[in-house]
Amino acid sequence: MKVRSVVIAETIFLALVFLLVNIRSLIFWSLYPPADTIAGPAWREILLWLVALALMVYLLIKHNLFKTYLLAWRQQPLLIVFIVFSLASIFWSNTWTVTLHRSLAFTFATLAAVYLGVRYSINKFLQMLFLLGAIILTASYMLIWASPALGTAPGHPYYGAWRGIFWHKNQLGNIMPIFTLVFLIRCFSSNVRNNLLERIAAVLLYILSMIIIFFANSASGFILVLVIHLAFGLLFLWLKLRLLMRPVHYYAVLIVFLAGAAGALLNLEFILGLFNRTPTFTGRIPMWTILLRDVFPQEPWGGYGFGTIWADENFRYQMRDQAGWPYPILIGDNGFLDILLNLGIIGLALFLLNYIKAWLNSVRFFQKELTLEGFFPFMFMIYTFFANLTLSLFMETEVFVWTLIVTLMVGMTRKRNEICDVK
Repeated sequence: MKVRSVVIAETIFLALVFLLVNIRSLIFWSLYPPADTIAGPAWREILLWLVALALMVYLLIKHNLFKTYLLAWRQQPLLIVFIVFSLASIFWSNTWTVTLHRSLAFTFATLAAVYLGVRYSINKFLQMLFLLGAIILTASYMLIWASPALGTAPGHPYYGAWRGIFWHKNQLGNIMPIFTLVFLIRCFSSNVRNNLLERIAAVLLYILSMIIIFFANSASGFILVLVIHLAFGLLFLWLKLRLLMRPVHYYAVLIVFLAGAAGALLNLEFILGLFNRTPTFTGRIPMWTILLRDVFPQEPWGGYGFGTIWADENFRYQMRDQAGWPYPILIGDNGFLDILLNLGIIGLALFLLNYIKAWLNSVRFFQKELTLEGFFPFMFMIYTFFANLTLSLFMETEVFVWTLIVTLMVGMTRKRNEICDVK
């Protein structure tokens, strides 16, 4: 009976966490829920987080992981400083209730992410993402076909582009490549070689994810898919041929990569034209110019407060008028820029220190774990960089990507003899 209660608690906890880290990007929730009334959706979200954290404490006790959990935090001093700074931005925010709500949700998501990194191996976490991707795909397809008015974006300027259960087609197009990568890894993984049903499911889900990305008609989503497949192909080949490769081969690959990058930059207009986009990234560059020239200098060091700037409806309309967009601008469409606006130079610097650490950990991890699963953190970090160039996916519309970064960072750095993995 005790084992069953733990399983139920863990299931509810995981369901709550994956719901809450995505909730503001879902179509049935508010992108910027009002935080000025205690009965509003913003504080109902926090209440759900408190339930999830209570379950997490219960699970830490049952799994005898409290000391391990605290050790994991002691191994992440940069993460602690960044969290504290985000919470401290309440004191200089113009709308402190918004910052309190957003910074608490961000902090709670990070607390849960550290638990996930402590509790689960990378392989087990991939299996969880596999299931989550299947649920999101199923729910999105059902909504698209059952209620096109909700599941698609009718009329100008998107003309029926699919958005599934998300607030915007670009959200769908940019999030789904994560699961495409997971499905791709499971298709070729040696861990499922003897499980025909799982391999068939992986292939089917991979195809369905590619279809939904295509109909989302998101240029950045198309580019992400291309980047992910290129990275996967190169790492897959390296895994097979690494024993035959010599330093001259790596130099040759580096030269080809640099030449390709230079060629892409010199022909950027042509390449973007293939995706029906312009070098201004659909008006983003003029908008970024205004933000960096006029908005950022007013609060350069500490920013406007965590999650604050785009929550201001008047500011969204003001940016629409200044940038010449046909509709209000809802986010900065660049993850790094939005952190700079919300937390200033200090906040962005703290974030980048954690971000660089995650990159370094992912490189060390795949050098030791020579499997497709071992490559996932590195390929995911590649995804996070490109995804946040033209959309804010660190901590603006959701904290799902941030949660994955922290989970993987903790999972890659933990000491194996101090961790109770779920195999």
